[in-house]
Amino acid sequence: MKKITFLAMGLPLACCTLNAMASATWIDNRYAHTTASEKNQYKIGAGHIFDNGAGVLVSSMYDLGQDFGQLRSTFQEYEGWYPLPLNDKWSITPGGLTDIDSSGTKLAPYISLDYKFSKVVSVSTRYRYNHMTHQERDYNNEMDFNDSHQIDLFLNYQATDKLWLQFNPEFFINTGDYYASNGKKTHWEPSIVARYRVNQHWMPYAEVAWLDQDQNNDNQVRFRLGIRYYLF
Repeated sequence: MKKITFLAMGLPLACCTLNAMASATWIDNRYAHTTASEKNQYKIGAGHIFDNGAGVLVSSMYDLGQDFGQLRSTFQEYEGWYPLPLNDKWSITPGGLTDIDSSGTKLAPYISLDYKFSKVVSVSTRYRYNHMTHQERDYNNEMDFNDSHQIDLFLNYQATDKLWLQFNPEFFINTGDYYASNGKKTHWEPSIVARYRVNQHWMPYAEVAWLDQDQNNDNQVRFRLGIRYYLF
């Protein structure tokens, strides 16, 4: 009998640089649809950010099937980070996450460099190494670890006191002899996110991302809709 894990989906790390640090605890629900593969997914989570900007997240992903005919657990994710302010503009944030599924575990340590231009505009760059603890067959039919380098750029804009926008291009480089879904060893995944704080407790959000092309040269576009409830 599978154990359903309550989880978290937190604000991207760079968001911590936008406003004064304040502790927060939330529960999050999110639906996602990806074109080309026609995948439907559901994610439920919970997380906490401390007064100093450090945070912890726990999350669980479920595959709904192409016709919403199932609810199958795909993986659980645990994440934590701790910002280290250098001055009133710059900070360094080390952190890491782990994904656990039926085939094994992914370990992903990362570090980001964050800069705050003003109270409403900030930018972060992040390097993350995605390590698979189990081996898979590569395109040479050899067993190896399907690891990858991940480079992120976060551009954050607090449009109003309630509306927050983010542009996040991600670049992936496979370290071994593995191809991404586009048939190459590298690929891009740019996304745009909008969050709106309705009141003290509720914050709906939406995201659209281009996940590059698949091997059939079809564009993979992911749409996400979610809502977060802040306990305090």
